[in-house]
Amino acid sequence: MTSHDYLKDLKRIAKDSARASGAELHEVQKRAAQAIGFAHWHALASKAKLGWQPTAEDIAKVEGILRGDESYPDEGFIGQHPYKLDEVLRDTRMMGRGWCIFIGEAPSSKPQLLITDRRFKNNPIQDPDFVAKALPIAEWKARQVRAEIARDWPRNSTKPDADGRAMHPLNHERSDKWYCLHCDGESSGAQMAQNLWHCPYCGATPLDMFSEPFLTSERPETENAPA
Repeated sequence: MTSHDYLKDLKRIAKDSARASGAELHEVQKRAAQAIGFAHWHALASKAKLGWQPTAEDIAKVEGILRGDESYPDEGFIGQHPYKLDEVLRDTRMMGRGWCIFIGEAPSSKPQLLITDRRFKNNPIQDPDFVAKALPIAEWKARQVRAEIARDWPRNSTKPDADGRAMHPLNHERSDKWYCLHCDGESSGAQMAQNLWHCPYCGATPLDMFSEPFLTSERPETENAPA
């Protein structure tokens, strides 16, 4: 019976974490190695060449360290109030009776506190103490969704090269300057990568980001960008 290759799991976890966070791979590898008692990744790799393998417990420890967040269930309670976490088209929703916290896909998106049923009296979303407990959960979920997006994209879309050029995740074009179709905002490759290819100024989607500015005469008819 073939034993499980936990070393392969460890390498994948480090790579995925680097892609999701935009950090350098060698920095994430060092953190992973230190989480299980090595001074650096080179020391871990050298021992692996001699036959050493991490354990399932080592993998769980590394995942916890690299995640760096307390995890929350998709359904639970805040006090006596139930909540449910959901993701719709990469937007995050935390919902309960009569209320919702909405956070858009872009890292620059601000949480929106929504009342979904005005007939419900004593709505907890109007209680600052409840909101203070609910927001960290909704924001945690939004970070998980964004990390999944980053893992699915090419590395050069989330990490610009030495010349500041980032690769568009959809058309794979590379540039160090990007222009928004909606607001004419100019952004660097680093800004695009950091905001998951949404316009930092108006929130327009990656579909509206181009490497060349549009002339007024060339501008197509478009719907309004998201707030």
